[in-house]
Amino acid sequence: MAAVIGGIGIFLLGMTMLTNGLKELAGDALKKWLNKFTGGAISSLFSGIVMTVLVQSSTATTLLTIGFVSAGLLTFAQSIGVIIGANIGSTSTGWIISLIGFKVSLAAFSLPMVGIGVFAQMIAPRQYKTYGTVLAGFGFLFLGIDFLQTGMANAQNMISFEAFVADSFVNKAILIVIGIVMTVIMQASSAAMAATLTALFSGAIDYEQAIYLVIGQNIGTTATALIASMGASVAAKRTSMTHVLFNVLTAILVVLCIAPMLTLTHYVTELINGSFDETLAIAVFHTLFSVLGACIFVPLIKPFAAFIMRIVPEKENRLTKHLDDSITNMPAIALQVGFDTLQQLLKELTQVVMLLIREKRSTDAYEKRIVEVEIALEETRRFLAMIQSSNVRDREKHLNLMHVTDHLARLIKVLRDQQHAEAVYLQNETMENFNGVLERVMERIDHKEAFIRTATLLENTSKEMADRRRMKREEYFERAITNEVDVEQSTAKVEAILWVDRLIFHFFRSSARMANYVRLDEMRQMK
Repeated sequence: MAAVIGGIGIFLLGMTMLTNGLKELAGDALKKWLNKFTGGAISSLFSGIVMTVLVQSSTATTLLTIGFVSAGLLTFAQSIGVIIGANIGSTSTGWIISLIGFKVSLAAFSLPMVGIGVFAQMIAPRQYKTYGTVLAGFGFLFLGIDFLQTGMANAQNMISFEAFVADSFVNKAILIVIGIVMTVIMQASSAAMAATLTALFSGAIDYEQAIYLVIGQNIGTTATALIASMGASVAAKRTSMTHVLFNVLTAILVVLCIAPMLTLTHYVTELINGSFDETLAIAVFHTLFSVLGACIFVPLIKPFAAFIMRIVPEKENRLTKHLDDSITNMPAIALQVGFDTLQQLLKELTQVVMLLIREKRSTDAYEKRIVEVEIALEETRRFLAMIQSSNVRDREKHLNLMHVTDHLARLIKVLRDQQHAEAVYLQNETMENFNGVLERVMERIDHKEAFIRTATLLENTSKEMADRRRMKREEYFERAITNEVDVEQSTAKVEAILWVDRLIFHFFRSSARMANYVRLDEMRQMK
């Protein structure tokens, strides 16, 4: 039994290392893939399959998908296609184990993989350490299967499944529940599948028992998404609900149609292998399970999405609704979400300033919106602080976003300054001219690709304002010493023009840093 527990632990360690390494290596490539190939239901489905096969984790694909929905790069309906594809892609683990795991001596090559991988992590240059993680992950994964094979051969003498032969509805239900519990405890459907396949291979369970365990494991795999969605964003909750409903409804359908499913599994297995192989048949059944669900749900994606959006309505802060802590371990996605949130905050502050210029006074609506932006900005700072950027370009993008939060915070301080009340009157012409600039900003602010032109526009405006501030400041003081105006009025006008100068400067610096982010993003996409 110790070998079984240890084998599962080593397998999970390998799976975690493998998934984390592949996510880091392929994270940005997956981002570009999803951007390019996710459109309709079929392309979304295939994107989900490819992503999950690449990172060997449907959970990782689900989290990536949540990030893209949060960032506005995917619609919720498109995300359903990706999640269904992820369920099909997750069956690749069973194929790897059944085709390789029981055909060769795993210990013979798993230990060298672990050794080389760990050694690479310790001495390789920073940019190559992740490859060591992936290699060691594969090694631990196969080593875990090797321990499981040994352990399951002995465990069949200690744990008997004979009482749960799949010959009655009650026993079938018990096996499904056991499958659910296995996945919930292991927190990985791939580990539960590995345990099931090794138990079948060693003779601890029979073929039909394995079938019902797999059905339960497909339901149990939704537990991770459910736990992750607790307290998370609406996007996470909706994605989790999609995962649960898809897997549960498909499982019910498969149980109701189990006889034709087993016949089809037998036929496909013989077609692939030339003869019937039980462990391979489990991998085939697992894939057919997910493909059947896809065939039913893909044509119904739009009504299915509408149903889930009704049962999980939007209730979050409109400015921070996309910030989801569960995606902070994926820098490429999290930084995009951070950028989009800051883009909305800058848009909100632009509207606030336009409101001030139009009303020429501080209104309740003005104060309320500033408070709302201030709270949202603090939440965005917290979110950005949780991101651990893994490569040079991501760190540069991350740094630019932190500078944006600083300039937006300073911009809020300027807007809270009581001098704004005098500035809109004493510098009325300047403020009206700036309002015209802000109208042009508003036309472009929702378009990421236009941010560089927006930054250039605000930079020119800031330079002109700096020149005007120097000229007018001198003029106001000269008029004071010639007694054309009193000192207090001159000082008030100087303070007012300094306020306007600070206002425009922080608008410019915020947009300039966001433009830098866009440039870095465009450079990466060109690679």
